Amino acid sequence: GWWIPLIALLVLGLWRVRLDVEIFNLLPDGLPAVHGLKLYQKYFASTRELVITVRAPNAQTAESAAGQVAERLRQQTNLVTGVVWQPPWLEHPEEMVELIAHLWLNQPPEAFAQLTNRLAPEKLEALLRDAREQLATSLSPTDIGQLSYDPFGFTRLPATGLGDSAMFSGSQEGFASADGTFRVVFVEARDTLQDYRACVAWLAEIQATVSGCQQATNWPGSVTVRYTGAPVFTMEVATGMERDLKGSVLATLVLILVLFWWAHRSWRPLLWLLTMLVLVVAGTLAFGGLIFGKLNAVSLGFAAVLLGLAVDYGLVLYQESLAAPHLSARELRRLLAPGIVWSAVTTAAVFGLLNFGGLPGLSQLGSLVGIGILLAALVMLYAFLPLILRGRKPGLPAPEVH
Repeated sequence: GWWIPLIALLVLGLWRVRLDVEIFNLLPDGLPAVHGLKLYQKYFASTRELVITVRAPNAQTAESAAGQVAERLRQQTNLVTGVVWQPPWLEHPEEMVELIAHLWLNQPPEAFAQLTNRLAPEKLEALLRDAREQLATSLSPTDIGQLSYDPFGFTRLPATGLGDSAMFSGSQEGFASADGTFRVVFVEARDTLQDYRACVAWLAEIQATVSGCQQATNWPGSVTVRYTGAPVFTMEVATGMERDLKGSVLATLVLILVLFWWAHRSWRPLLWLLTMLVLVVAGTLAFGGLIFGKLNAVSLGFAAVLLGLAVDYGLVLYQESLAAPHLSARELRRLLAPGIVWSAVTTAAVFGLLNFGGLPGLSQLGSLVGIGILLAALVMLYAFLPLILRGRKPGLPAPEVH
C-alpha cells in the first residue's frame, strides 16, 4: 500500500495547480518599475473589464449598434454587473449630483469659500438676477442650457482642470471617435475571473449574447464588432501558450515513438516507456502544484524539455537489457544506477541555476525540470526496468514483440 499516499499526493498536487498568465509576473520582482505596475494593475486597472468596439459606416449606425449591444448585455445580470456605452451624465444625469458635490468638496479651500460666499442668503437675489440677464442676452446654446437648469452655477467649477473638461457637455469623448463611426462599450464581469478558463467561458457567453443581438431584425448592417481588454488578453495568451505547449509535447512524444519503433520494433517496451514519461510529467506537475501552487505560463515549457531528457534514461536501460539478457533487474540497476543518478543530479543542478536568473517563469521552469529529472531517474530505474524485464528469464535473449 505504499503507492496509496503517492497517488494522494499526485492528485492533491494536480488539484492545486493554477496557471498564471499575468504579463507582469513574467518580469523580475525586484525592479521598482515592475512593482509599481503590479500595484497599478491591482488597484486601478480592472481585470474584469471587457471592451467591445463597434465600427460602422456612419455615426448614427454606430450609435444604434452600440446601444443595442449595451441593452442586450444589461439583461444578462448573471454575467455582468455594469455596461457603459456613453458618458454617464448623458444617460443618467440624476446621478451626477453626488459627483458635483464631491468635486466641490475636493476644491482648494479658497475656491470652496468663494462658492459659499456667492451663495450667501443676502446675495442670492442678485445672483438670480444676473443669471436671468445672461439668459436674455447670451447667444451661446451651452450657456443657455446650463443656466436654465443651474442658475446658481453649481456645475461651473473653478478652472482647476476639472471645470474645463467635457464632463457636463454633450461630448462623447472617451466613448466614440471624432466622427462617431467608432464606438466602445465597457462591460464589467460579475465574477472575478481568477483563471484563464473562467475568462474563456465568460467571454464565450458574452460573444454568444452579442451574436444573438447581431441576428436581430433591427440590427443595422455593415457593423464590425471586436473585443479587447484584460479578459481577452488573458484568454488569448493562455490558450495560445496551452496550444503551443500541447503541440510541442505531442510532437516530442510522436518523435520518441517513431525513433524507438524504427530502432527496436517492439511495442511492449515502447508502451511502457510512454506510460513512464506521462507519469513523470504528471508527477513533476504535481510537485509544482504542491511547492508553487500557481505556475507561470512560461514554466510549463518544462514538459517538452523533460520528455527529451527523461527518455534517455529509459533508452539506456532498455538497450542494456538487450545487450545483457542474462542480468536481472536488480543486477542491471546496480550496474547502471550510479551513471543515471549522477547524470540526473548534475543535469538538475544545471537547470537549478535558472533560479538565479531573476525571471520568475525561468526560475520555475528550472525547478520543474530539475525535479522532473530526478523523478525520471527513479521511475526509470525502479518502475520501467522491472516492467520491461517481466516475463523474461535470465540468460535468455530478449523477446521480440511486434
